[in-house]
Amino acid sequence: MSLHIFIIWKNARYMTDKILEDIKKQFELLEVYEVHWSTEFFSDNMSRFYGVKLPPGKAYSKANQHEFGPFLLCILEDKNPKYNYVETPNGEELLVNINTYDAKQTYREWTGGGNNVHSSNTEEETEHDLVLLLGKNLKDVRNNLSEFWNEQIKKIDYDLIGFNGWKNLKQLFYVLNATTNYIVLRNFEEFPDTYTFENHEDIDILTNEFPQIEFIVNKQKPSNERPYVNIGDQKVLFDFREPGDGYYDETWSNDILNCKVLSSGGFYVPNTEDYFYSLLYHMLIHKGKLLDDYTERLWLLASKLKIHDVVKKTFSNYHDLKIILDRYQYFIILKFQIL
Repeated sequence: MSLHIFIIWKNARYMTDKILEDIKKQFELLEVYEVHWSTEFFSDNMSRFYGVKLPPGKAYSKANQHEFGPFLLCILEDKNPKYNYVETPNGEELLVNINTYDAKQTYREWTGGGNNVHSSNTEEETEHDLVLLLGKNLKDVRNNLSEFWNEQIKKIDYDLIGFNGWKNLKQLFYVLNATTNYIVLRNFEEFPDTYTFENHEDIDILTNEFPQIEFIVNKQKPSNERPYVNIGDQKVLFDFREPGDGYYDETWSNDILNCKVLSSGGFYVPNTEDYFYSLLYHMLIHKGKLLDDYTERLWLLASKLKIHDVVKKTFSNYHDLKIILDRYQYFIILKFQIL
């Protein structure tokens, strides 16, 4: 079984009855919402919803295409999904549920072509879409769905979650968990309840979904100050890094992401080994000097890892720490050569 959504944008609403009837024939229709976005944020909502899938400069025109009007969100279950790869118009090979993908193409033909009907191709995309539209991840949506649609269209009147900033860091991480592959690299020990930046001014994120993640967090980019994200009453700085940008070794960066763990605070972080060595690298290579708060944290991590021949005074000697880092980097090179 696979959960999916269809969106019937305003310009396709005249075919609502026919589309809903066909959905009910092919799938199990579970819920239908009429969603009202504000005119003020409609274009921003479209940009954030589609992200990198929306060509640069096209947000306003696509918003115009759908006339800033209310649209229908249909949640359904496919009891016999069939996944396969299809070639998109731009030549990309895309894994999709053929059942919902073909239905979308049919509904687009019924409504004059173009993108008047949207559907999720996979459950991952379903979760992405639902958490932005309803503020609930796939698990929480499932827990509140009925067994079948009661023929009543529920009306909701709000923009995408985070449209005007985030209530707190916990809310932002809840959405990131459902939409992107990421980790918080460091300085996360007090997250999400406390995020003060006395010694470190930004939140460092590693992701292989850049710049998509910037759309999700609703990063603001004013011309007269550094880009930021509104969280509570603060303008919080984020530093996004991705494999291949030269910040860390590309293969190592991907491995750190692949080995991520969910913290007790509800957000993703490196495992203990990756945290130790990525923080050590950051201090020695990026900062180029010993920092008291980092050396203390590294000693605690080293104690957990039981690293051979490492004692507390080791963390007051740059040369000794560089030897430890070099030794690990050599191990990483051998590890990935073998793999």
